This record gives sequence, structure tokens and C-alpha cells, in this order.
Amino acid sequence: MEYAEVLLAAYGNVAGAIKSKRKNYFLRCQNSKYFYTPTDVFSQDLLDMLADCEKLIVLKNKLDVMFSRFSQEEKALLKFKYQGIRPKESFGYSLRTYFRKQNRLLDKVKRYLSYLGIDKETFDKDYLPIDYIEAIAGSMRTQKRHRNLSSVAAAFDIVRPKIAAAK
Repeated sequence: MEYAEVLLAAYGNVAGAIKSKRKNYFLRCQNSKYFYTPTDVFSQDLLDMLADCEKLIVLKNKLDVMFSRFSQEEKALLKFKYQGIRPKESFGYSLRTYFRKQNRLLDKVKRYLSYLGIDKETFDKDYLPIDYIEAIAGSMRTQKRHRNLSSVAAAFDIVRPKIAAAK
């Protein structure tokens, strides 16, 4: 599991995570009278929630800049692999070419991320402690994403000939 793969898998829902963090922050502020923790601890929790939200906003902006540099085919490859979104048109090449393109594309993503100031150390220090990113990293460690056969067949335009029943 690499940091670039975690960020690519997280990209699809970063906006939702930001919205959820903001909502949780405001709800916690409104219902502060129900939390029986010391004020300094409660205030530090609120500040940590705001800091996580700001980090996610910065991350989303950086990933948006990175994705604006990719072609439509590269975006379709990344969405298929990391978010499970089938492309509108089938890929016009073999599985072997697909995996080669994915490897080259992951290297390209790492170069763009390092140019934008996100490397392994920065990811571990700034983004991995955020619960949303941590959950995605944990799920990627424990399982691999498997596509069902019909999804792969449709993405690569693999047509299985129908065997005509002999009469």
C-alpha cells in the first residue's frame, strides 16, 4: 500500500468528508453543553477538527490541480482502478497494456504529488492521522479491490462469443 494509492482512493469522497467534518464541528459547537469534558480539552478537540478540515481542503485543492494535468484516458484509468467507476468507452487495449499503463500512471502521480509537496513523510505526518484517510488506508491494507468479471469485460470490450445451440 502506497500513499499515492490511498490518496487516489480517497479523492472521490474528499468533498463529502470535508462537508461531514464541518457539520460535525458545528453540531459539536451547538451541543457543547452536553459534553462534560474540561473546557481546554473540548476547545483543543474543536481546534483539531478545524485543522483536519483545513488539511482536507488543501489536499482536495492539490489533487484537483494534479487531475487537471491528466488526459481523459488517464482519468478514466485512475477512476476505474481506485474508485471502481467504469469508463464510458471501453479501453482499446489488452490487459497487459492496461497494467503497464497503470504502473506508469502511478509513477506519474507520485511525481506530481512530490511537486505539490506531498511525499511519504508529509503524508504520514499530516494526512494519515485524519480519520477519513486512516480508514481508507486501513481498508486498503486488509483487502484488495476486486472487480467482477462483467465489469472487467465491459471495460476492456471483451466479447465472449455465444455458442449457438445446434438444432
